[in-house]
Amino acid sequence: MVEMTDRCWASWQYCPKCAGHLEAAGGVGPKRCGRCGAVFYFNPKPTASAVVTRNGRALLVRRARPPFEGYWDLPGGFIEPDEDPIAAVKREVREETGLEIEIVDLLGIFPDRYGEAGEPTLNIHYLARAGTGEARPADDVAGAAWFSPNELPETVAFKNVAQALAAWVRRLNGPAG
Repeated sequence: MVEMTDRCWASWQYCPKCAGHLEAAGGVGPKRCGRCGAVFYFNPKPTASAVVTRNGRALLVRRARPPFEGYWDLPGGFIEPDEDPIAAVKREVREETGLEIEIVDLLGIFPDRYGEAGEPTLNIHYLARAGTGEARPADDVAGAAWFSPNELPETVAFKNVAQALAAWVRRLNGPAG
């Protein structure tokens, strides 16, 4: 995990404001431009996704684009600037599947990496109920299917998706006792 961050962060060499050389304070901390003094942080990009349920099954979508093209994923995506995370997840689910959803609860927040460069993400997952209608693949989705907790695919697109699905299954099974 650290290697990916170091590699991606190391690629930031020039200031986007003045093209001066960026100097690292060490590790993955902020970088400072030696020319104009601007400071840049390598913060994670926020995403919002949902475990959308209907009749005890969760909706997964098949990715139509890299990274992880062809793998199963939860509907969701990157949060736009100044966008509320709940509005973002509702928008993303509608864009990807055509479904309107009702948010039930926050399921979990999981850090992860995205893409070949391993850019850090902070992934907010909600538990949601699907409205009426059928899920139809749209936007960057190649397919959609409903899965019961005991038939979830073994391999999913991202570590945070596996974590969110595990959190959903734990919630269904109730507290361990």
